[in-house]
Amino acid sequence: MNNLSSHDGLHDALTGALALPAFYEAVTREIARARRDPMQLHLLLLNLLPTNEVDDIDSKSSKSSNHRKNSIEQDQLLVALIELVHELQISLRENDLISRTGLSEVSIVFSGNAEDLKKRVLKIANDLSATVAMVQYQENWKLAEFLTAGDLALQESVRAKTLK
Repeated sequence: MNNLSSHDGLHDALTGALALPAFYEAVTREIARARRDPMQLHLLLLNLLPTNEVDDIDSKSSKSSNHRKNSIEQDQLLVALIELVHELQISLRENDLISRTGLSEVSIVFSGNAEDLKKRVLKIANDLSATVAMVQYQENWKLAEFLTAGDLALQESVRAKTLK
């Protein structure tokens, strides 16, 4: 997999969003702030992979007879990911956190009322056929618990979308 960090280590080289280490550090600070000053903290995850490809992403390797087709599809996915992050950066508030957290996944952490931001993000996500999940921070969760809850919610959203 290609390097997800830019030369400064703070931003993803492809999208300009926060690199994972910087994102994790910033989210940890937000969790500490939520513990001190009770506030709503949300994690919203978006995945651009078509639901039928989520479970067998590893099956698309260089050994495949369709390697060229898969390469083109992966390029299209990355272009869509760049577009998604760009649109989100325009829609998000300055203090909201956004990171590319996987090949086709973006995570957003934000505080306060979720409804307005969720509506804007869902419109962008729907335009790109992304799968979306959101969790609210629960008191005394650590970073890993918050992120795990988000991952589980995203997996459930993918399953629900697949069953439709």
